[in-house]
Amino acid sequence: MFKKNKKENSKLAKVKNSKAYRTFSTVKNTIAWFFVVIIAIAMVIFVITRINGNTPSVFGYTIFRVSSGSMEPELMIGDIIIDESVDSPDEISVGDNISFDGKGDLSGKIITHKVIVAPHEDERGKIVLQTKGIANPIPDDPIEFSDIRGKQLYKVPYVDKIYNFFLSQYGLIVFLLLIILIFLDEIVNLIRIIIHRNDVDIDEIIRKIKEEENEKQGEQIQDNDDD
Repeated sequence: MFKKNKKENSKLAKVKNSKAYRTFSTVKNTIAWFFVVIIAIAMVIFVITRINGNTPSVFGYTIFRVSSGSMEPELMIGDIIIDESVDSPDEISVGDNISFDGKGDLSGKIITHKVIVAPHEDERGKIVLQTKGIANPIPDDPIEFSDIRGKQLYKVPYVDKIYNFFLSQYGLIVFLLLIILIFLDEIVNLIRIIIHRNDVDIDEIIRKIKEEENEKQGEQIQDNDDD
């Protein structure tokens, strides 16, 4: 039985060392890791954007999540937008979408609306502008330039759909399958060890582990010599 297992292991090792297998393994892991990273990014974005009062800003770029329908159909509830900071009123024009601190009943909230009156100086000498939600019947009250958080640069597509899908029952199953796909080789090896645990010589396993470690050390030494 042990000799038979040695032959099977030898055949399996040849398959794993083949160029086709290595290519398949690389493509498989790349695709799986790509989806895992996308999922992780979507989760992080939504967790961060749901923390009250802690809107993330990195290098002048800020992530916002649309939570009302005032800008529909241009911005739908759940859409993710990225704003860039503005340092001068000259950077804002009519038609831009800007995010700003709400006042009155909207105090403590961040509003994203479209500019309908460009920044200008009022009778008090302050720089003000006016906005309006596309779906709202009336414009907003004039706001001061200092209340602006940023100007919309980009709307990130599909993030909301990805987030909602992977929070569903089927999404979680797909996520688990991706994890299994990444570690498929290790899972298969573990199953084989469990199935043949009575037929495997422990000393032989230790010897193989040492041989693999020696091969890896040899490859590292050869790479260093090549450099």
